[in-house]
Amino acid sequence: MERFFPTHRFLEWKQNLEVLLNRIRENKRVLFSFLALGFVFFLFVLSYYGLEFYLRNYKIPLVKLRKVVATTINQELGKAVDIGVLDFSLREGLIIEDLVVSNEEDFSFNDHMLKVKKVTFRLSSYFKDAPTVERIDFYSPHLVLNEDSNLRNRLIEYAQTSKIKDIRFHDAKLTVKKADSTLVDWKEGWDIDFTRKNKKLFLKYNNGWFWIPNTTRIKGEGQFSESNLEEFQFEFSWKNYPSEEAIILTNYLFGANVQSAVLSGEGKVSSNPNTGFVVDGDVEFENSFIIVPFFENYLLEGFRFREKFHFTKESEEREFIGNEFQIKSVVFSHTGKETLLTRKLEFQIGSLEDIFEHVTDISGLVRFPLFGEIHGNIELKETGERNKWFSLTGDLNGSALKIDSPLFQMDQGKLSLQWKANQEWDLKLDAEIFGKPSHLVGTGVSDWSRSKKIDGTFYYPMVSKSKLTFQTTDLTASDWKPLYEDWKKDTMEEIRERQEKLIPEEYFYQTKLYKYFLESMNFDLSFQIKNFIPYVGAKSLGESKGNLIVKDGRFNFNLGLGNEESKLSMVSYFASKTPNFSFNLFLKDYPWSDTWMNLCGVEVRPTTVGMDYSFNSIGSDYYMLHKDARTSYSLKLTGVNLKEGDLVTKSNIDLKPFKVPFTMEFTLNRYSDLDYLSDVVVMSDLIDVKGYGNNKNGNYQLTLYGLLGETRGSFTVSEEENKCVFK
Repeated sequence: MERFFPTHRFLEWKQNLEVLLNRIRENKRVLFSFLALGFVFFLFVLSYYGLEFYLRNYKIPLVKLRKVVATTINQELGKAVDIGVLDFSLREGLIIEDLVVSNEEDFSFNDHMLKVKKVTFRLSSYFKDAPTVERIDFYSPHLVLNEDSNLRNRLIEYAQTSKIKDIRFHDAKLTVKKADSTLVDWKEGWDIDFTRKNKKLFLKYNNGWFWIPNTTRIKGEGQFSESNLEEFQFEFSWKNYPSEEAIILTNYLFGANVQSAVLSGEGKVSSNPNTGFVVDGDVEFENSFIIVPFFENYLLEGFRFREKFHFTKESEEREFIGNEFQIKSVVFSHTGKETLLTRKLEFQIGSLEDIFEHVTDISGLVRFPLFGEIHGNIELKETGERNKWFSLTGDLNGSALKIDSPLFQMDQGKLSLQWKANQEWDLKLDAEIFGKPSHLVGTGVSDWSRSKKIDGTFYYPMVSKSKLTFQTTDLTASDWKPLYEDWKKDTMEEIRERQEKLIPEEYFYQTKLYKYFLESMNFDLSFQIKNFIPYVGAKSLGESKGNLIVKDGRFNFNLGLGNEESKLSMVSYFASKTPNFSFNLFLKDYPWSDTWMNLCGVEVRPTTVGMDYSFNSIGSDYYMLHKDARTSYSLKLTGVNLKEGDLVTKSNIDLKPFKVPFTMEFTLNRYSDLDYLSDVVVMSDLIDVKGYGNNKNGNYQLTLYGLLGETRGSFTVSEEENKCVFK
């Protein structure tokens, strides 16, 4: 036996056992205490699970409760309910897993109002016949609400008047929709606590640890009264918060449409019998994209500013502060037979560039290079008188105004505009336009009436009578060519778009421009130009005068072009379902420097131009005016020089006669998309040809006969795409 279990090892084991027994004898009280504690813990666990088993199976009817919960929600909200699992535990209370409440009476549209991963109800007692709910916990809920004020008020009223002491939302998400737009969309989960104490409901919420740098966070707290639903106080703090998650609140604070912005700041909302409803706050907007009020096709892009606000039921005060500007807006409401508003606007803008460098059209391509400073004080008050609905007073002043654009140049501008209490106004603008001293002065009177639309809403047409005068020392016609080319480009794009998309015609007399401003406008603007210059470097053609008159739904524009015979005129009667428009241009020996036309790859560049041009059409938009246009003119180009092009030099025609300046004239009549040329005459010492032709989509077809250099006969010119044929 010693072979398998050596004697010395046995003795060692025996000694260790005796030491252990001696230690136990010395600490038997401690050992008995641990054994007793373990036995008590065992009894507690056994009692806990035994009680839980008893309550779940005999005291709490889970099957009946499942039906009661579903029926109660269905009756209170009128919504369909689906409960995944209903269970019970002593630690959490009554448990509902995978709770779904529909937005409809059933689930046929799969449109849910509430989805909750788990809801727990902690009861006041498990042995009372009618236990009450002490606390409700919602885990990962997602609440989707349509803009239903009745449902919203019922939920708020239930939270305030119910006897539940504690309601908590863990990792909650909320979406509020109105029609096809989303007003609130919490992307991150929020923790929200409602606690009832001393007949008040205390609220706290946050979406994470607010103190972490460079994070998107929001927190707040407040309290509500149980007895008075109009008595509450609430404070909030935002940090780097995206406006898209609460766009309706952002628009309310800003007072206009905010596409997107990042907000940081704080605010306070309160209501009580003494002070009424009050909102105060200070919020900074960063990287903002904001639709410009009253100009919906333009927006502020990437703008940064700070806003202080103070709202009550009767007023809204906003102060916008930036690096070089301060704008204060106040709106007061006066309640009588109906609510009337008074709007006040005060602004000090030290650098227009800081604002207008962020202004762009809706496409993001067109910007406004406006510089200078401007300040003003304007008050617009609703009087309640139907025919004089608004009273406008105030002043607008600007200095060092500058527009630096490829289309238009203005510098050293000084503006003064005053609105008087009797609805009269005075305007004075002094500036250098394209480097020439210019002045615009005028006076007028404007009244706004109130009219009702078919849908019951109101609009405010303006009745005005204005007289202005524009004076300048020199006006160079070619300076205005980029502006004309830009307008022409936009016009052709609109015509093409209407052709391709078959956009229906919009009647001009139904547009806001007509109904609000032109319907009752009486406008007279006269032009006085000391020296009219055709192009840079040309001599003055003398004094030029003209005027623009808008009255009784008609406008009439006339402008002399430096001599008694050259003139421009436009007439339109636009107060009609199908407005008519006519444009006439008469030029006599008018100096010219640019290319007049391009024929077979050569530029036709005259020295002087004689023209009698007429355009007439009917329509409410550019496409209709283009489609129904009737165009005709007689043209005489004198001192014509040709700049040779590739297509001509490759032909077999003798170009030597065209090296000498010549005269070219013809009559053009346009029908549909085809121009007909008649009475074509080309003359010089070496050329004497006549003929006729046409022009379609910019391609000329000419038939000529006569003397060309030393050759007499008939000639045909056929211009096609990338090809020109002479015979």
